[in-house]
Amino acid sequence: MNYIEIKQDKMFFNGEQLILRGLGIGTWLNIEHFMIGMPGPQSVILNSIDRVYGEGKGKEFQNYFIDKFIDENDFKFMKKININFLRVPINYRNFIDDNTLEFKKDGLEKLKRLLDYCEKYQIFCMLDMHTSPGGQNPDWHSDNRTGVPQFWEFKSLRNQLVEVWGKIASELANQYSYLLGYDLLNEPAMADMDTLNSFYNETIDIIRKSDTNHAVIVEGDHFAMDMSELDIKKDSKMIISFHYYPTVWKENLLDRNLDRAERKKEFDLGLIDVLNTIKGLNVPLICGEAGYDIKEDDIDFSMELLEDTIDIFESRNISWCLWAYKDACFMGLTHPKKDSDWMKLVDEVHTKWTHYDEMSQANKITHKMAQEFNLDDKDLEYELQFRVRGILYRYQQEGILIPLLEKISWQDFISKLDSFSFDNCDYYDKYEKLLMKYTS
Repeated sequence: MNYIEIKQDKMFFNGEQLILRGLGIGTWLNIEHFMIGMPGPQSVILNSIDRVYGEGKGKEFQNYFIDKFIDENDFKFMKKININFLRVPINYRNFIDDNTLEFKKDGLEKLKRLLDYCEKYQIFCMLDMHTSPGGQNPDWHSDNRTGVPQFWEFKSLRNQLVEVWGKIASELANQYSYLLGYDLLNEPAMADMDTLNSFYNETIDIIRKSDTNHAVIVEGDHFAMDMSELDIKKDSKMIISFHYYPTVWKENLLDRNLDRAERKKEFDLGLIDVLNTIKGLNVPLICGEAGYDIKEDDIDFSMELLEDTIDIFESRNISWCLWAYKDACFMGLTHPKKDSDWMKLVDEVHTKWTHYDEMSQANKITHKMAQEFNLDDKDLEYELQFRVRGILYRYQQEGILIPLLEKISWQDFISKLDSFSFDNCDYYDKYEKLLMKYTS
C-alpha cells in the first residue's frame, strides 16, 4: 500500500505534491452542544438521557446518532464537490472505559467503517483526539464538565490517552492509504508546555512501535494558535496543525460595514502572527479548523468571510480544513432540513438556551464576582468564566434538558435522529460552489 510521504515542509502521495482541502466532519464521534442543539458537554447530555429513559439509553442514543450522521451518500456528495480531506474528531470515551480502563473495540469498528468510505472515495482522513481524560482545555468541546483542564495535572490521565493512541495505531498501522494520520490532541489550552511536549513525545513513541506509515500531527497551546514552545523529537512523518478563528478574538471583524479589503488584510495579519510562532520546525502545515457561523438571512456575508480566509491559506500553499461538514444549522455545509423533527426540537431548546447566551451569562457572573473582590484581572476572569460554565451546565441539565426530554417518548426522541441522514438533509448551494472554486 502507498502512504503519505513528507519531504521537509511538503506532503506527497503517489509521487505528487499534496495540498489538502476539506472539512471537519462535525459532531460525530464527539458530540458538541451547539452543533447538535442541546445544552451541556457530551457526558452531561448522555447522562441526562440515561436519567430520563433508563440506564444505557444514552449509549443507545449515541450509537444510533453515529449510524445516522454519516453514510455512503455523504461520501458521494463529498466526492462530487471534490474535497480530498476529512478531519474526524473523536472522544476518548469511545475507546476506553474510564473505570475498568479496558479498550473498547466498538469505537474502533465505527472508525473503520468511516475509513473504508474514505478509502473507497479517496478522501484523506485525519483522526483528531478532540477530548482527553480530564480535559486538555477548559471548554465544552473537550467534554469538560468543570472548566478545569485537569489533563495537565495528573500523569495517570495522560498515560490513559497515550495507551489509547497506542491501541488505535496498532489496529490501523498497515491499513488505509488514505488515513493521513493522528492529530494527537485538539486545541490544548492553559497547558504546561513541558508536560505537553512530554505527552507528545511519549505518544509518538508508542505509535511508532507499531505504525510508521501514517503521520503524527501536533497542535500548539492557546487552542492551537501558539506553537512557539513546541519541543518535539524529530519524526519523519510529522505535521503541525494550527486553528484559525480570527473573529473569535477580534469581534469587530464581524462588522458588516467593515471594508472587505480591510477585513481580509486583518485576516492575513492575524495568520502571520500565528505562523510566526512556528520556529525551527520544518514540517508541513495544515489549518485544521477555520470557519464562521452561517446565517441563512445573510449567507453572502458568511461566504465572503470563508472565501477571504481560504484565499489567505491558498496564497501560502497551506492545506486547510473548514469547520464543518454537518451540524444542526450552525456552521455546517449540510444540515437537517429546517422543518425536520430534530430542528423543531432545536428551535424549542433555543427559546431557553444557546451557547452564546451561556457564554454571556458566565461572563456576567464572573465579572460580578470580580467586582465583589475589587479585582480587575481580565486573564483571571477569562479563566474562571469556564468554571462558571461548569455550574451552568448543571442548571441547564436540571432546568432545561431533563424537563424537555421528559415530555418526549423514547421512540419519538430517538427517531428524530433520522433527520441527520443525508437523504433528509439540505446543504447550502453557495457554500458548495465556494468550495468547488478551490477543489475543482
